[in-house]
This record gives sequence, C-alpha cells and structure tokens, in this order.
Amino acid sequence: SKIMESTLSKEKLLRQKLNHKLISEIRGVGLMLCLIMNDSEIANKLVLEAKNKGLILFWLLIEKRAVRITPPLTISDKEIEEGCDIILNILDTI
Repeated sequence: SKIMESTLSKEKLLRQKLNHKLISEIRGVGLMLCLIMNDSEIANKLVLEAKNKGLILFWLLIEKRAVRITPPLTISDKEIEEGCDIILNILDTI
C-alpha cells in the first residue's frame, strides 16, 4: 500500500533530522522508533519538555535512556520536520 511505502521514506527523514550529540542511537523500523539518549535524565527531560511544547513522546519501561516516537502513519513530512525541530531545540537546551 501507499502508506507502507511512504513509511520507509518518513523513517529515513526522521533518522536524517534527529542527529544530535545527546542521541546515542535510533532503534526501530518505520515509524515505531526509539531514541536512545546518552543517559536517563536526558530522556526524562525530553519527554516532559516535549509535552509542554505540544509533542507527545513516551518513556520505554525496560530502557530508562529510551524515548519512543510513534507518530501516525499518515503524518506529513512537514509535521515530521516540525516534531524533529522541537526535539532538537529541547536537546540544545539540556
């Protein structure tokens, strides 16, 4: 389907945009991604501050350094870029 095909290009965009010294790796496939932060305090601050800026991110129970990103499959490239900008701006302040 078209949605599944576009998911891979959207994943690529997310991975390109989310390049930051506080992110040690990005795990996952498609639009179910997980940012592994350098430490758990960074992950915690990112999730809490993103909520204040209108971006919903999630903690991952089994990995305290992880932040889950699970946007809808219908998300636009523009929305991905806006969300990534919010994440990067928050990380720049930590």
